[in-house]
Amino acid sequence: MRCIPVFLFAVLALARAAGQEQQDGTEAVQVKRKSAPSIVDRYDFRAQLRALQGNVSPAASGANPAPSASAASEQAPKDFQPRTDAPLTPAAQDAVRVSEKWMAEPTSASPGPDGRVLFSYGTGLPTVVCAPLRVCMIELQPGEKLVGEPHIGDSVRWNVSPALYGQGESTTSIIVLKPSTPGLDTNLLITTDRRAYYLRLISKPEDYVARVAFAYPDDESGGRKWQEHLAQQKRQEEQRAHIEDLPATAADALHFNYRLKGGNERIRPVRVFDDGKKTYIQMPAEVANRDLPVLVVIGANKKPEMVNYRVKGGMYVVDRLFERAQLILGAGKKALKVEITHEGRG
Repeated sequence: MRCIPVFLFAVLALARAAGQEQQDGTEAVQVKRKSAPSIVDRYDFRAQLRALQGNVSPAASGANPAPSASAASEQAPKDFQPRTDAPLTPAAQDAVRVSEKWMAEPTSASPGPDGRVLFSYGTGLPTVVCAPLRVCMIELQPGEKLVGEPHIGDSVRWNVSPALYGQGESTTSIIVLKPSTPGLDTNLLITTDRRAYYLRLISKPEDYVARVAFAYPDDESGGRKWQEHLAQQKRQEEQRAHIEDLPATAADALHFNYRLKGGNERIRPVRVFDDGKKTYIQMPAEVANRDLPVLVVIGANKKPEMVNYRVKGGMYVVDRLFERAQLILGAGKKALKVEITHEGRG
């Protein structure tokens, strides 16, 4: 005899019981299948989170228990605190102490011209005090140029903008500061073509310093070295300009047989030559800081005529050849004149 599965016996028993109930006149019980609860219903994560924060068991908070013991072991302990700091090595601690010592060094402020407050560059950490609705300015050394944008620790509540005043080599770069609220404390880094400035910025309700500048003990005579460097750089640029203006012609193809007469060292050329197509008049380097004389060509009627030429780096480049020409500075009887005559032509 074959073995009948257990579940088949159960089905037959239920059917037999239902038939007996119908014969007895009793009403059959209807069984309704209920859908299984969803994962969100079984595990109310918000309730469990509230239980963790309030140190209450999930059952007491209305949440169903976690599905397993391993999930319960992953819950954060009540005394858990996230890491907000990192340990320092002895070397790092020494570096912090050295930096704090430098920042704590006294930095005396002295009065300067035009209301400036002067700090000695490189000695301690200068502190600039500003106030809302006021403008503070940090002045750099004349001729010093900013390299990149200044870096500030709090760029949201501080407004930092550059500006300039002066002309030529005396052009001065400045940094304009405006805090939005009092009680701020941050730092500022300014990089230039000469040095880097590191400052502390503090905002007060009323107190502020209008103009801050620096004294440079290591810079002789208030920037004399930089002035000499800039002058030498300018001379080198003028020399390169003279070389660039020279014609790309072999030396034996150039003609230097020009005679100069009159004038003085202010307008007298260093040399005059031509390459058979154009004439070149090289002036002394000092003429760059003076008024340039006007060049005219003496025509066949012995009257001055205008001629096309250009001046680049102290070099007159004339787009033609001539027999006679004049460099004239001024007007009337007091005008300075240098006569240029080509010898051996015609």
